[in-house]
Amino acid sequence: MLDYLARQYADSDIPVVITDVDFSSTGPKILFSNAAAERMTGYAPSEMIGRTPRMLQGEGTTLAARKALARAIRRNDRSTVVIRNYRKNGEPYDCAISVQILKDAAGVPTFALAFEQERPIRAGRRRTFSE
Repeated sequence: MLDYLARQYADSDIPVVITDVDFSSTGPKILFSNAAAERMTGYAPSEMIGRTPRMLQGEGTTLAARKALARAIRRNDRSTVVIRNYRKNGEPYDCAISVQILKDAAGVPTFALAFEQERPIRAGRRRTFSE
């Protein structure tokens, strides 16, 4: 299934990241990211695969945003969460992440498929919960 998804999203203009669904203390591992994700984050797919998406978080990433994202994934909710991420060069950006959990034929969650979109950083309070 991962090979199929990678072929489907490799050339997408939308940043796509696929992870496993291991929510241990280290977090899920990135299994795929496309060229659009590289343009947004500055990280090549080869730099992201095998690492956790937490690699994009930093001091401005709120606990509330991280919890909202984790909650959406654990509940299999199709929702969008805005989180402060950081590019490879350290520049912050707000990222709207829409996550969908994909299940195998037996109904077991297998992958988290994340469609991402950069949002302008606004002064003042940031939105961190599902929109």
